[in-house]
Amino acid sequence: MEHDQLVAPAQARIMSSYLTCELATVTRSGMPIAWPVTGVWRPDDQTFVVSTSIGFPQKAFNVRRDPHVALLFSDPTGSGLDGEGQVLLQGVAECADEIETRFSRNADLWERVSRAQPSSRALSAGWLARRLMDVYYMRLVITVTPTAVTARPPLPGAAPVPAPSPLAVSALPGVPEPFAGELAGFTSGVLAGLDDAGHPTLDRVVPEPADGGLLLPGSAARPGRASLLFHRHDELLAAQRSFAVVGELVESPRGPVLRPERVADGIQPAGLASTVRMARGLRKRAQAYLDARGLERPEVPWDELKDIYARVDAENAAR
Repeated sequence: MEHDQLVAPAQARIMSSYLTCELATVTRSGMPIAWPVTGVWRPDDQTFVVSTSIGFPQKAFNVRRDPHVALLFSDPTGSGLDGEGQVLLQGVAECADEIETRFSRNADLWERVSRAQPSSRALSAGWLARRLMDVYYMRLVITVTPTAVTARPPLPGAAPVPAPSPLAVSALPGVPEPFAGELAGFTSGVLAGLDDAGHPTLDRVVPEPADGGLLLPGSAARPGRASLLFHRHDELLAAQRSFAVVGELVESPRGPVLRPERVADGIQPAGLASTVRMARGLRKRAQAYLDARGLERPEVPWDELKDIYARVDAENAAR
């Protein structure tokens, strides 16, 4: 089947090399919100594919309700690329209700995850990890078909976000500690807003505490509900941290300002306590997903995952 080639080779290279991208969906309340994901570009059918565990189903719920999404490839950390710029992909997504456990059906996606994040193998290493984390491998597959693709230059000279003073924190009631203190550790954030058509769009911006919120110069999002994602990872997609500041985007004489209302926490730094909390929450939400649909807990074919890891190891050894 022929497909329009919206994605140029240079853009496809970025999409296939950056370890993560930001995926924006729209919540039931109309809030555009983004989280980092790892996916795979399939040039044959011109789609970008990600998946999410049934223990983290919100992205899938959002897509089923409103299929318009945006993907921003803006962080080159660990990609081996330098100065290649950014790619904004807006499109239409679909996500079936089928729970996918067969790794062989999306082998390219699992190979991509294995290469990008070697530490992810720990989630299936041994009987105890598999017993606790099997729900992580019960996946909902999200397929994005592009409708518009935009090349953007690298973010110029981003300086660290100034650490808010007590006065600045009091002016940002929606950003409590420790999140306010964490802002100083980020050089930029990714704004999820809506474009003039009412569809999600993403901008990597350098925020500055000002005007009772966070000033976001250069954003093309229209005023309204919006969120600002802060996330980072190392060269091997470890040491991850993410959280999103949620609020209202308003116009000001100096540019768009996000007025924070609350913070949505995301990935916590690795540690025993955070891992246990994550596993418990994951299992609880996964069981709720199954119970709501009257489904039995599916089996995970671990041998298929083992075969994928073997192929990746063989390719790495041959390089």
